[in-house]
Amino acid sequence: MTRILSAIILIPLAILTVIYAPPVYFLVAIGIVGTFCLREYSGLIGALGITAQPVFSYAAFWLLLVAFYQDRFPAIIAAAFVMIAAFLSAMSRHRQSARNRTFGLMAEFLGIFYFALCLFPALRIRYDFGDRVGLGWFIILLAVIWAGDTAALAFGKLWGAHPLSPVLSPHKTYEGAVAGLLAGVAAAVVLQQLIFSDLPFLHAVVVSLLLGIFGQLGDLAESMLKRAAAIKDSSNFIPGHGGVLDRMDSLLFAFPVLYFYLFLIYP
Repeated sequence: MTRILSAIILIPLAILTVIYAPPVYFLVAIGIVGTFCLREYSGLIGALGITAQPVFSYAAFWLLLVAFYQDRFPAIIAAAFVMIAAFLSAMSRHRQSARNRTFGLMAEFLGIFYFALCLFPALRIRYDFGDRVGLGWFIILLAVIWAGDTAALAFGKLWGAHPLSPVLSPHKTYEGAVAGLLAGVAAAVVLQQLIFSDLPFLHAVVVSLLLGIFGQLGDLAESMLKRAAAIKDSSNFIPGHGGVLDRMDSLLFAFPVLYFYLFLIYP
């Protein structure tokens, strides 16, 4: 019941943000989500015995988001300056050994770029292809991921028999993965037929398959981090669901994949 109540609150909030938020407020929204993800990620690497500097990670993450949004100079320059700043930050930690500084540096790199590079494409999807088209693809993305996660969890619990990746996530099964993939395709087709009929049917099917596959890979990626840290959930921030990172893991891989598809392939 707690899980359902949390979903009843968060799903409409997410959809209303996608529909009505102007670009700058949308940027702030994904920045807040990324900050929570970074906070939980810091807890995971802390459980691994790695000491990082969360404040630096937050600052660098927001710097990248704003730089990507402003688009006044090449993104590679912003990324390079963050890399340089991260090295300088690591070198200034006088009470740590070179080994610990290096591990902290690598962990910070992963967290900053993991969330900045995977979250920012959400804004591009929503606004770079026209209001109606961007909204349609974004809603389809959310539906594919949410339907896929729900179906994979339910079907895997009831009929799952063959582990998908026992080392990374022992409870995930091939049966659940297939069910999640099919549920995502079904959700995309229903939305395309009933609400977003102006979007091409074939593209909707192809996109839903790609999002379903990479969404599950994103879930496994976070599971790898949690298994390494011997932690079940990234936090208990969302009642019944775990942490913000637990809810965003599939979306983090889905956003750049959809943006790549729309940018290079979609007419």
